[in-house]
Amino acid sequence: MDIHGIDPGRVKAAVFDLGGVFLAGSVENVAQFGVRMGLTTETWAGMRQELFLDDGWWDRVERAEMPLDEFAAELCRRLAEHDIALTIAQARNFMGSPGHEGSMPLRTEIVAAAAEVHRVMPTVLLTNNVAEWRGGWHRRLDLDALFDVVIDSSEVGLRKPEEAIYTLTEKEIGIDGKGLFFLDDLGMNLKPARRRGWQTLKYVETEPVLEVLSALAHSRPPRDGAGINS
Repeated sequence: MDIHGIDPGRVKAAVFDLGGVFLAGSVENVAQFGVRMGLTTETWAGMRQELFLDDGWWDRVERAEMPLDEFAAELCRRLAEHDIALTIAQARNFMGSPGHEGSMPLRTEIVAAAAEVHRVMPTVLLTNNVAEWRGGWHRRLDLDALFDVVIDSSEVGLRKPEEAIYTLTEKEIGIDGKGLFFLDDLGMNLKPARRRGWQTLKYVETEPVLEVLSALAHSRPPRDGAGINS
């Protein structure tokens, strides 16, 4: 029986995003940042388009092709054009800090639900992330208790929604797309996965997500360990 469009019986492994799934607030923090600094909504929307879309500056940071401080300096320069003084520290934390509860709260109910899924099937963390933030979010999640595989864009030099990172995920977990479930809060990251046969769910509200994860956790008996081939 499908639950919110997901057939648990087909799922052999579950793939999770980080920000927007386990950590709340990332998209909202970015959308609000420029306005909080004094830009108009329209001006910040245009700046976000240039910085974050169409293979912009932020894509290079997430592939570790550019240091975070170089991006922060560019953000400072662009706001200065609008007579807004921004420190490098403020610019570095435009999204909030994945290492701190205050700006990106941990959704403990999702952590618990993912741990239950991990008990019965292989799990993957598939995150667009920044090398300079790695230590912070690693301290907040017990990666070994939650995931068989962690794919971090800043480590592999690929990022969602690039096709190659989905190919890499299938290779690392050893399961083709038809056996995968993927939870992400951005629709553009889900589209390439669906084209590969993955079942996908966009994180909009918590309750439907918990219902799907519960169904996955009860779809098969517990594994005899945490390894991919268990």
